[in-house]
Amino acid sequence: MPGTLDYFLPILRGVSDQLGLERVTQMARRPGMQAVYRITVHYFDGRASDSAATLYRTTADGIRFEIRFQSALGGLPLSPLVSVTAYETLVRALQSLGFDHLTDQTNLPDYNVTDVWMIERGAGMFAHSVILAPELATGKHALLVNAIRNGLPEALRTVS
Repeated sequence: MPGTLDYFLPILRGVSDQLGLERVTQMARRPGMQAVYRITVHYFDGRASDSAATLYRTTADGIRFEIRFQSALGGLPLSPLVSVTAYETLVRALQSLGFDHLTDQTNLPDYNVTDVWMIERGAGMFAHSVILAPELATGKHALLVNAIRNGLPEALRTVS
């Protein structure tokens, strides 16, 4: 019998794929790429367009941030500015949580009854992701939700 993650992973990966986004693992391997972070959001009830927000830093271009929405804005991205301070604060928060070793949330529902997020990080040959349901998150997963909500609230912007 398939597990809960077998249900949510294709939904979340499908958001980036349908938006035509390069995978985090591929982006992380580009020359000059220091780090890539992506927050993919799936709204279970369709109240907003699913989205993928990608934050990355390169040696040549510095910090870049882009949000794309399924079925909204004609596929055009939003590109809010993210300051170096905000970027570094978010990176420190993820490091202090031990993001690179954090597992997927275990108390995910068996089907589509709550919003789910996938947070990804890539750097060089390393990539890691965590799937969670923000409203059901506890412990380190709840701290991760707070780090995203407070450190990069633009990534959670909704568009209908």
